[in-house]
Amino acid sequence: MPSFRRTIPPLASLVAFDASARLLSFTRAAYELGVTQAAISRQIRELEEFLGTPLFKRGYRSLELTEAGLILNSGLSMQLGAIATLCERVRATQDPEAIVVGMTSAFGTNWLTPRLPEFRQLYPDIELRLAVADEIVDLARQRIDISIRYGGGRWPGLRSEFLIHAYDMPVCSPSYWRGRERPTKPEALLGEVLIWLEGPPVFMGSQWVDWFAAHGVNDRTAKRGFTVNNFTMQIQAALSGQGIALAGFPLIDDLLENGLLVSAIDLEPVKVPGGYFVVEPEDSTSSQNCQRFRKWLFDRAERDALVRRSRDSAQ
Repeated sequence: MPSFRRTIPPLASLVAFDASARLLSFTRAAYELGVTQAAISRQIRELEEFLGTPLFKRGYRSLELTEAGLILNSGLSMQLGAIATLCERVRATQDPEAIVVGMTSAFGTNWLTPRLPEFRQLYPDIELRLAVADEIVDLARQRIDISIRYGGGRWPGLRSEFLIHAYDMPVCSPSYWRGRERPTKPEALLGEVLIWLEGPPVFMGSQWVDWFAAHGVNDRTAKRGFTVNNFTMQIQAALSGQGIALAGFPLIDDLLENGLLVSAIDLEPVKVPGGYFVVEPEDSTSSQNCQRFRKWLFDRAERDALVRRSRDSAQ
């Protein structure tokens, strides 16, 4: 059996890389993790030395993942989530009153985590444990109290309630067009660098073939671009100006609001079949704390929807 000490770098350096790759900023990563920027830089440097390759292209006030960085980032968040879930399962044996919340890495990273400070401020005494998994798991067996799933709303042994509709649109970095005029016709994207996402549709929403079909365009002549199998990696590639991704509400609301991503074409978003549902084991009885989290989840989703509708009507 190989020694993990020789093959796996220090966990702190991987956590620092995960935050830096997600935020594309050592400063913001340091703030999120509660350490100094110098500490983040040192941990990233140690990780690069351990792996023998640069992970970031460092520019003037900019940060971009290298090819090696993209490879590491493609699966790291999921693996760190698996470690966190395993630890939470052990902790749960000592504190049965804690709420274990399941979700995919895409939903957890892009929607839930940025909004959790509000919940913690409202309910500082409620402990949340986040169980991240990009595959369908047995909630009862994994001791998950409540989960957010994407799909059609029917799963054996679970009760579900609709939470949020999903919409897809072509998005890119503001720098992608480099002075070119943004197109208005969908067929104009056939010659652009498209970022394709492969994997189970239940976690992805629609794909480029669906989007082109919805606009009456045959995608067979599309310039292929490149393919990834991880939503976070797809978004990071779009943020760094490498191409156009197909993504949308609710996962990238904050990135659109902050101007880090923009619509790549002047067309309305396409509603994706299905949506996000809150699910719980059918025979379970929700604790009071779980009911509070559930209510907050629906309230927050509704408030986000109102803000988005107000913003769209003002444009």
